[in-house]
Amino acid sequence: MIAVPAFVADYQVSIDAELRRLVPDSGATVQRAMAYTLLAPSKRVRPVLTLLSAEICGGRRAPALAASAAIELVHAASLILDDLPSMDDAPLRRGRPANHKEFGEAVAILAAFALLNLAFGTVAKAYDPAVASKMSAVLSDAVGIEGLVGGQAGDLLAAGQPIEFEMLERIHRGKTGSLFVAAAVAGGLVGGGHADAIASLSAYAKNLGLAFQIIDDLLDVEGDPAQTGKAVRADARRTTFVSFSGVEGARQLAAELCETADRALRPFGRRADQLRELSAFVAGRSI
Repeated sequence: MIAVPAFVADYQVSIDAELRRLVPDSGATVQRAMAYTLLAPSKRVRPVLTLLSAEICGGRRAPALAASAAIELVHAASLILDDLPSMDDAPLRRGRPANHKEFGEAVAILAAFALLNLAFGTVAKAYDPAVASKMSAVLSDAVGIEGLVGGQAGDLLAAGQPIEFEMLERIHRGKTGSLFVAAAVAGGLVGGGHADAIASLSAYAKNLGLAFQIIDDLLDVEGDPAQTGKAVRADARRTTFVSFSGVEGARQLAAELCETADRALRPFGRRADQLRELSAFVAGRSI
């Protein structure tokens, strides 16, 4: 197990404050349902990636917070929808009952749509039209048929069916990896990064996101629910990287993906050291 890097904990404080500003845990039932999932304790790996990407391109933390929050808003929406009985039928999320268990399916669905809508609104209000337009396109691609939606659809349709490794990888590059890529690209845009820098960040995030999913699969088999906040063996009906490659094979693949991710950072030199620490944390995490 690798401890959460100190800089990640520092970023988490800023991110959580921005999320609480956007979605206070009070008011109407739907808003409380939004906050229930959004504000639950979390690693915040994706929005941290956004902030690091902005800074490596010469930007500052404060202007990038809205982009990082938008990424986490999309992520929270996807978690609520993934956990529904008609989807992954998960009873736990982030150490507490899934959103639909607490608020009912109808409110959970509305909360997810509200979070997703707020992500686009946050970007539109925070940035000048040129940056906001590019970032909205990035978010749309991450959510759409080539991203979260397509990945989840592939996962559902493949349940209980034998699939090739290439299909498994395609599913999770959409379901998990797409939002990692969006997080890095959004940060690069806010930070004023040039095309080559953003391409390097995208390559890093593409591999990091898939490694993150593989570690998730490992934790589903051998993780501690008290630490992961999720039920174990929840993916027993589905083909996972562990069921395909075995525990050690999956662990090796995750390590190789993190190494590939780190190689994409070579153009940045030592400026990318914290991103390298982030990939080491992902490879060795137990939460």
